[in-house]
Amino acid sequence: MILVVGRPGLDAGGHIDRAAGWAATAAAAAGARVEIVGSIGDDSNGDAVIVALGRAGIGHAALLRDPAAATPTSSSSTASLPRLDASDVELGLRYLPECHVLVLAEPLAQDARRVASAAAAYHGAPLIVVLDAGQGPLEDLPDSATQLASPDGDSAAFAALVGRYAAALEAGRSAPDAWHDALAGSGWEESGE
Repeated sequence: MILVVGRPGLDAGGHIDRAAGWAATAAAAAGARVEIVGSIGDDSNGDAVIVALGRAGIGHAALLRDPAAATPTSSSSTASLPRLDASDVELGLRYLPECHVLVLAEPLAQDARRVASAAAAYHGAPLIVVLDAGQGPLEDLPDSATQLASPDGDSAAFAALVGRYAAALEAGRSAPDAWHDALAGSGWEESGE
């Protein structure tokens, strides 16, 4: 099972939005079992996210509701994102007994990354960490973690690429082969770096 950590939202059409949602959707579409570990607002948009995740075949047992924030939408500011701190990540991960690949779909605070990293190590699962555009590698992660900087451009396509990469890893492909598989047909090119 792939665990995607982040805060999914909705676009203007009521479809799953934001990096966690896009990555989870792509991994599920590739045939993987996927669960979201994260948070949404305790509002009607949060209800709509849960329905959309269910329709996409994505589990949401570890998706917490934050009554103090609104579920992110493509038309809203990101200033009041639902809380997702280390204790939230730890609680969400406790709901799920297995993990084959763990994806941090958005930048999290160091203590939350530490919790996720420990969970990945406990399960022997590859850890994929998405960084902000232009952000350098994080020193507090294990050397085995795959760190991917989001491009300035098409965030949705990049998050979908991350989801396909996670699905290929979960299917037993080596990291280089999984990356090649994820790139195939995605419109992204290998840089050789």
